[in-house]
Parts: sequence; C-alpha cells; structure tokens
Amino acid sequence: MAENPRATRATAPKVPHSAVRPADLIYCLDDHPPLNRLLLIAFQHVAVICPYLVFATLILQKARVPASTATSAVSLAMLGIAAMTVLQAQRFSWIGSGFLAPPVVSAIYFVPALYAAERGGLPAVCGMTALAGLFEAMFAWILPHSRKIFSPVVAGLIVMAVAAELGLIGIQALLGLASTTSMGEVYRHNGFAIRAIETAMLTLAIMVTLGVWGRGLTRLLCGLLGLSVGLMVAIPMGLFDHHSLDVFRSTPLFALPNPWILSYRIVPDLIVPFVIAAMASGLRTIGVITTAERINDAGWIRPDLKNVRAGVMADGFGCAIGGLLAAPGLSTAPSLVGLEKVTGASSRTIAYGIAGWFVVLACFPKIGGLLLALPLPVIGAALVFNASSMFVGGVQIVTSRPITMRATFVIGLSFLFALSRKAYPDFYLALPQWTHQFTGSILAMGVVCAVVLNAVFLIGERRTQSVLIETGAGDVAVQLDQFIKSKAKEWQIKAADLERAEHSVDELLRLIVTGGHTSGQLRASLEYDDFDLIVSLAYKGTLPYIASGQNLPKGMIEEQIFAVGLSGFLSTVQPDRIDSSCDNGESKIRLYFET
Repeated sequence: MAENPRATRATAPKVPHSAVRPADLIYCLDDHPPLNRLLLIAFQHVAVICPYLVFATLILQKARVPASTATSAVSLAMLGIAAMTVLQAQRFSWIGSGFLAPPVVSAIYFVPALYAAERGGLPAVCGMTALAGLFEAMFAWILPHSRKIFSPVVAGLIVMAVAAELGLIGIQALLGLASTTSMGEVYRHNGFAIRAIETAMLTLAIMVTLGVWGRGLTRLLCGLLGLSVGLMVAIPMGLFDHHSLDVFRSTPLFALPNPWILSYRIVPDLIVPFVIAAMASGLRTIGVITTAERINDAGWIRPDLKNVRAGVMADGFGCAIGGLLAAPGLSTAPSLVGLEKVTGASSRTIAYGIAGWFVVLACFPKIGGLLLALPLPVIGAALVFNASSMFVGGVQIVTSRPITMRATFVIGLSFLFALSRKAYPDFYLALPQWTHQFTGSILAMGVVCAVVLNAVFLIGERRTQSVLIETGAGDVAVQLDQFIKSKAKEWQIKAADLERAEHSVDELLRLIVTGGHTSGQLRASLEYDDFDLIVSLAYKGTLPYIASGQNLPKGMIEEQIFAVGLSGFLSTVQPDRIDSSCDNGESKIRLYFET
C-alpha cells in the first residue's frame, strides 16, 4: 500500500446518536397527545407568550398609528407567531429544528424597533424586522466559523446590553417619567405619580414573588398573573387613559385581521442596529435549541450543530415572516422550552395547537385593544421584570467559561462604554454622522466594543506545549494522560472536554503502540485557545487502521483506511475533526475538539 505523500484531512464519521427517552417526559417529541390535552397544553404556552405582546403595543404607540390599525397589527403579529411556531417544529434538512420551541415578541428587537417606529412608523418596523430576519438566516450559515468572534463572553455581553437598555426604559415607564406618550403626560400634569408608582411596584412585586416562591405553572405564568393584577389595580386607581378606554370599547369583539394596513420601508441608517439584534437573536436561539435537545434526550452528549443551525435558520425566516405580518421581532423563548420540562410535554404536535389558538385569538381584536390600553407603569413593571431575568441570563452565559483576564476586560470595558451612551448622550450625538449607527444605543455600543476587543485579544491566545514519550518505556497512555492533565489544570480546560480528549487519545495510542506502527519516540503536542483543544501526535512509522471486521473498499489509500478504522473506536466519544498524514515514514495525527 503506497503512502500518501501529501497531508490531507479526514473528518471522523459522525455515528448517529439515538435519543434516549427522558423518564420525566409524558409526551416526547414524536408522541401525539389526545386532542383535549393537546389544546390545554398549547393554551398554557399561549398564556406565557401573550404578555410579550406588550412590546408590540409599545412600539405601535411609538409609531402613532390609528387605533384600528394598531389592533389589526397585534392580530397579524399573532398570525406571525403561529407561523413561526409551526416552522420551527418542522424537521427539514436545512430549516427547522424539529423541536417545540415557540417564539415571543423579543426584547432583543425592542430598542431598534422603537427607533424604526420613530423614524418611519409601522412600515419601517415591518421592513426592518423582515430584513433583520433574513440577516439572522444568513448568520446561521456562518455559525461553524463564528465561534471565536461570538464567544460566550461576547454572547453574554450582548444579552446583558439588551437587558440594560430594556431595564432603563422599563424603570422610566415604571416611575412615570416617560413624556413621549399620552399616559406620561397624564401622570405629570394630573398628579397621579404616586398612584402610578404604587401600582407599578405592586405589579412588579407580584411577578417577583411568584417567580421566586411559585411552583410549576404558577412560576412560569408569573408575568401574565402580574399583569393581570396590575390591570385590576389600575382600574380603581384611575390610571387608564380615557382615550385608550374609548378605543377599547369601540373595538369589535370579532373581526378578521386586516392585511391592508401593511406596508414596508427600509431605513438605511438603522441597518446596523437591526443586524446586531439579529445576531443576538441567533445566539439566543442556539442556547434555546441546545436546551431543547437536552430536555428531549436523556443520553444527550453535546449539541447537534446541523440541527442547531437549522433552528437558527427557522428563527431567522420566522422573524422575517413575522416582520411581514407586523410582529416587531420574533425569537425563540427559553421560558417556553422550560415550560416543556414542567408540563412533561415536548411533543412537536403541540406546535399546531399553539398555532391554532393564535389563529383564533387573532380574530378577536378586543385582546389587542386591551393590551394597547394597559397603563404605562404596569407595562414598565413587566419590562423591568423581563430585563432583570435577561441580565442574569447574560451573566450565566459569560460565566459558562472561566473568566480570564482577557474576558475580564472584554466584559468590563464593553459594558462601561455601553452605559456611557446613556449617561453622556450629547457626546455621542456630537460625533460624525456615520458613527451614529455604531453608537446609537447601549446594545450597539456594547456589541461593537465586545467584538473588537475580543478579536484583538485573540492575538497570543493560543497556548502550546509538547512532550517526548518513549513508546517502549512504561505505559504510554499514562504518561500522556499525566501531561494532558497537568496542562488542563494550568489552562483551565473544562473537565468534560478533558475527558473527551483523554478517551480518544488513549484509544489512538493503543492502536499505534499495540499495532506496532511505531517503536521509537512519539512527540505529543497540546494546543488550546479557549475554543479548540488540539492534540497532535508525530512519530516515525505508519498510520494505524483496523482491518478485522470491516469491509474496506478496494483501492483505499492509508489515509482513507485510517479514517474508517479510527471511527471504530470513536463510536461514543470522538473528535470533531481529524487531520492525518504520512510522508516518507513520518506520520502525523491531529485531533480537534471544540470546547
């Protein structure tokens, strides 16, 4: 068998992983619940989703659209939610994760959508949201190549920046300080500030109390229950705007959504903020789909990149469809995947029940009228509540990896400069016009700073160490394990990644040594940059392969035989990629592990 004179790449074949049914799930992914239970479970999801429609109503108020247009827009947004829920539950080759992962009107798009509403009304919101969805779909294709740029540090910082912006808007509304809405004027001029703050604080207290001490569905529905209490308290407090009440009374109980209100406009100056929001939505979806995988598979080992990418693709196209239907930025929601764990029902069939409920609710414009009539302090309490949980979620993403000095400065500097946009707006407004796309909000500032700093700090990040091992002296695997463990401790490599690497390398050494492929020195190298762990083996000899029990096609060169043979022992734990070459008796093997 002739040796391959040039280095080539061989990727370890992925062995199909059969999902193990979790014991705590009543209805798994492919189960079909009875119709009555399906509708009940689906309605629980709808109850969690509805409070997020508050974001849509605030944006519609900012766009200053007529009441009839606003109620139709809310109904059309419900149809967008229905369409995206079904799309995500499909399992096509390139789009749809196949999981029950319904969307909500996302806080990620809230601030850019407010800008769009102010600049171009509802047409700008629809057009820019649809464009952002297409950008997110494009982002799905570059996922495998963007890990180092959009690291957990950057992803977490993005979520924290969104939460900070959302939280400040919420506090402004909660305290009755907003002067850009009619309700803000009512509170300032009619002396209702104290009542408004009391109502807002009570609403927030209900949400927090149920979120902390509630159990099961009570905890998951804490947002809806808090809004309901706030609504009931606001009525005797006299916090409702008379105009809003008149609009609610005049809104018909039943009417089909009016698609003729829709039009679209692209605002070039807002492309950057919406692209940033689209990337943030894509990163959020990665976490949601990965969580859905873990919930539905008791034997889960690691994320399925192809499936995650298809989920992000569905999220992007679903957001685009939602934008075409007046939904200001849809994205999959972690709380809804958590609801599956609580109810024990993750069947994708439930997606059709959720979609059915929203199609029905879309025909009752009174619901949109009620949301549009909610007092601003009550809405502010909901925004503060969502921002708080989102901020902590960002912190958890950041701390999912060891906090190095590089990570410290990426987070610290980016977050401080992001907050400076709110503290010193006049300074940033005085900058040249072209910079406003990158400095127009806390989110834009935070993302730009984090991405730039993270890219700069990648310089010199890779750490490398080598060791020479005599294959004839003692247990080679033990010697190499000791070397890898010492470096893993020094470089703070996670235990799970270390275990994967040790298992694969031990088996590879067994093949090399016991197969007689070398009898001299073996040089082992370890490389790590917080994203990839690379183990390299170099020695004089031949590449190993497993001949027995395999029907190998004729004419295979050693490189191909090696790839097939290596898959024989990497059936449960395997590297993400294998590079190997044999040139004039010098064999080299590199195992890549994404961490």
